[in-house]
Amino acid sequence: MMRLGPNGRVCSRQAITAAIAGSALVAAAVAGGPATADLRDDKRKVEAKIEKLHDDLDDTSTKLIEANALLEETQAKLPAARNALAAAQQAQADAQARNEQAKADLARAQADEQKASADLEATAAEMRDTQSRIANYAAQLYQEQGTGTLELALETSDLQQLTDRMVMADTLGDIQSDALAQLSTSNASLRATQDFLTATREKVADAQRATEATLAEARAATATAAQAEADLESLLDTREKAAAALDSEREAEKQRLAEYEDQSDEITTKLKEIEARQRREAAERRKREEEERKRAAAAAAAAQNNSGGTNSGGSGGTSSSGGTGSSGGSGGSTNPPPSGGFLSTPVPGAWVSSEFGMRYHPILNYWRLHSGRDYAASCGTPVYAAAPGSIVSAGWGGGYGNQVVIAHGLVDGDSLATTYNHLERIVATGGSVARGQLVGYVGTTGLSTGCHLHFEARVSGVPKDPRNWL
Repeated sequence: MMRLGPNGRVCSRQAITAAIAGSALVAAAVAGGPATADLRDDKRKVEAKIEKLHDDLDDTSTKLIEANALLEETQAKLPAARNALAAAQQAQADAQARNEQAKADLARAQADEQKASADLEATAAEMRDTQSRIANYAAQLYQEQGTGTLELALETSDLQQLTDRMVMADTLGDIQSDALAQLSTSNASLRATQDFLTATREKVADAQRATEATLAEARAATATAAQAEADLESLLDTREKAAAALDSEREAEKQRLAEYEDQSDEITTKLKEIEARQRREAAERRKREEEERKRAAAAAAAAQNNSGGTNSGGSGGTSSSGGTGSSGGSGGSTNPPPSGGFLSTPVPGAWVSSEFGMRYHPILNYWRLHSGRDYAASCGTPVYAAAPGSIVSAGWGGGYGNQVVIAHGLVDGDSLATTYNHLERIVATGGSVARGQLVGYVGTTGLSTGCHLHFEARVSGVPKDPRNWL
């Protein structure tokens, strides 16, 4: 559930955790998707980092954490985006190369097809010419051999004419035989050329399909590369804006923390004034007690003089006893501390998420004091007074959120006060409180990123480690 402080700031630790963890795992997915075990390991590392971040930044604004998370998320995605762009550009180049090769193969296949078609036509024309010549030779030979050789010899009186006609007939027979042989060869060549043309046409069809496929692949690779480039440019733009937003939030956070310190200083000033009054009242009380002791001593001396020397020793003993009692009363300005320390745990059963001490701010990059002890508990968990005292203030405390300040008087000579911060709701608003009395409920108001109680112990108004009194 989202919670808002009076300043309108969203204070949802769970929401921030989900945002940071989600961004880190998205970066892993963009990078190509590691194995499931690696993803689980990455998730554990991210969650540990987030938990440490929250421990360090419980009093940091949500906007600053979100701005820092966005920048880190964008930075984490950039290497994967650059790799994706390089891979897409390489795939585009490879696809275009395959397309160029397919087009070259298609051109060669088409050229082979054209040559095969021309060869087929030439062979067919040659066969037709040969067939025509064979027909002519056959007709002529038939005419020449229409009569037998004997009949030709009887009919011809000229021996030379007979010889010429017989030679011509033999020549025509030889020519016809050659033409038939050539026709047979041409016919075989025609069949081979037809087979080659058929195979070539299949190659052309295959090359055409390959060309179309590689063209589509190249176009898809080009689109992927363009998208990868656009994604990278978008990430770079997001990083630039996120860096600017983080710089702005850093400055705003420094201002908020300065105001936070001013509010702490105001508490210190107020508690120092209370301490001065307490010490003044204690001094006046001691003065009155001293005056009463002196009057009692004078009265005892006068009584001793009146009663004679017999009772003077007993009176002296009584006077000494009174002095001891007076001294004890002077030292008992507070209730006796319980076993284990003067202060009780304000949220019983809660675990301590952050101790008092110097803390390095991982976003602002400097050391600062974490001025109290943080008790992690669900919003709405009861918060109790750690010791009896008087409520100094109860209400809105700026970066402290809803705050209650309780003064406990002088404890071992120190002016001790406790503060209860980021409360969801305040119950004790004034007057005196007893140890274990309900003060309010755990919340996440002010500069807070999750439900917890920021508990402070202050001596003379200055924050000290609460463990000294717990």
